[in-house]
Amino acid sequence: MDTGVSQLWLPKVICDKLEESLGLTFDPATELYLVNDTIRTKLLDLAPEFTFTLAANVTSSDTVNIVLPYAAFDLTVSQPFYNTSRHYFPIRRAADEKLYVLGRAFLQEAYLVVDWERGNFSLSQAQHQVTDRDIVPIRSVSSEQSKHSGLSAGLIAGVVVAVVVVILIAAAVGYFVWRRKRARATTTREDLASPYPDDKKDHDAIELSGAGPWVAEANSTPVHELPQDSPGQQLMSTPIYELPGERVERELDASVKADKPGLKPSDGIPG
Repeated sequence: MDTGVSQLWLPKVICDKLEESLGLTFDPATELYLVNDTIRTKLLDLAPEFTFTLAANVTSSDTVNIVLPYAAFDLTVSQPFYNTSRHYFPIRRAADEKLYVLGRAFLQEAYLVVDWERGNFSLSQAQHQVTDRDIVPIRSVSSEQSKHSGLSAGLIAGVVVAVVVVILIAAAVGYFVWRRKRARATTTREDLASPYPDDKKDHDAIELSGAGPWVAEANSTPVHELPQDSPGQQLMSTPIYELPGERVERELDASVKADKPGLKPSDGIPG
């Protein structure tokens, strides 16, 4: 099969038989088989059919018949072979007696299906009036392999559900993180807007730091307290005087009573 040529290239013995039975005229200058007007009119009235029986090889019993009417061979030829248009029968003599080339004139009544990946070539009779269409696509080998090795419908559904769940979890986590960041940003803005800490109930009171020296607050009554290690008396307190324990002295303003005769007040009372 060759769509690059229009004629049918056949062995010379077959061309000679067609020339004799159809009344064709061979032109050695162009090597074309011409048909005069009288023969053409007669052949159109007879409307003979030509049956081609084809097989994959010479030993194959599986064959197909392609029937061509004479109208498929009723063609004309002009430049560059002739200056004027002339009727001719589209067959050519092949250089090899075993060579058969079927060109475009043959494919007018047949269609060729080519599956390059599988190395399949099929030829069938063309149907000019189609009442029931049955179009079957030829799928590539790679698509069929992926189809057979693909996931089952249940597994695909499970994968889809898992993906949806993961997306929902990621969205929830993202929303939670966003809320926390937003709350922190709000708290920071409030802290910056107020000069007082949040844990102070009275924002009008200012408390000095305990690390620095004690300073009286404004508009307050100062209270003075001596250091604890000082032996002095605190202010506004009632002083208590006590003599040291190692000496025996008379207490001031004490009245001396002599229980025994012979004691004088100046002698003192034994401790």
